[in-house]
Amino acid sequence: MAFVFILAGVATALTSCGDSPATSRDGTSTSQGRTTTSQGGTTTSQGRTTTSPPLAAAPRGEMAAPAGYTRQQIIFDDTFSGTTLNTSNWTPELAPGSRWDSEHLGAPYSSGGPDQAAYWAPSQVTVDNGLTLAARQTTQSDIGYSRGFNWVSGVVTSTFTLPSTGWYVQISAKMPDTSGGMWPALWFLPSSSFQEFDGFEGGWQGPSPNEQGHSDFFTGNGQQDEVWPTPSGTDITAGYNTYGFQYIPGQSVTVYFNGQQAYQVLASNGSTISAQAYYLLIELQVATPQVAHHTVATNATPSASMKVAEVQVYNIQ
Repeated sequence: MAFVFILAGVATALTSCGDSPATSRDGTSTSQGRTTTSQGGTTTSQGRTTTSPPLAAAPRGEMAAPAGYTRQQIIFDDTFSGTTLNTSNWTPELAPGSRWDSEHLGAPYSSGGPDQAAYWAPSQVTVDNGLTLAARQTTQSDIGYSRGFNWVSGVVTSTFTLPSTGWYVQISAKMPDTSGGMWPALWFLPSSSFQEFDGFEGGWQGPSPNEQGHSDFFTGNGQQDEVWPTPSGTDITAGYNTYGFQYIPGQSVTVYFNGQQAYQVLASNGSTISAQAYYLLIELQVATPQVAHHTVATNATPSASMKVAEVQVYNIQ
């Protein structure tokens, strides 16, 4: 998400568990070979059939399996039940393999680069039968205030890695208003390569920032990013929507929004899509003016929150 780096760390295997235990840079280039599919339908692109998942948005819990998958393929399903973050599944830090803290705030805080107005604190991550990441302006009592952070927000990173053989992740989430600098993101980062996959980012400039998303895929032979409109002009802040992400090493990465394909990168078009063990990051950041083509927060921007009802992971095998 807006920065690429190598992190040290040992990838851990994703294991099956139940509910409780269980960044463009600067453009709107279109990824090659993208096709659009409708709910529950299939299309063929470059000789490969792509199946779109059904609509499955819900306030919380029990999302239907995407088309082409069965519930028997679920290897992770978390509805954030109860009132405490399950630290067996998540850490409230930007920590894909090890904690990222470019400003050296010290544990348990984490921070990114100069294009990010917020640092992350566990206090901004809450669970109450659903996950909430909250962004607010800092005060003098906040540890990041003296370091020049105008905002403090929340992030969680999976403690596990997704299977390097491929996966389908779907997330039911309600996004904050992105017209004033809020930068929600659902993204994936391996600890051992530059192959970052920004599945969804909100807040890219346009006539209706809340009716679009941004996806980006970084490889050694090029970056492919795209700003895409939500089907039927769906407002990402009006309710819960289902964000789907499919990764098939050697073949493709694909993004779905409420059952319709929004973005795709195909290896058959020359992109390297190598097998990686990815961490999943759910993040609410706030953009500074250094982020090209993103809305920017001001002193008048109100506090905001990003809500997640459920996270499911399916094995593609």
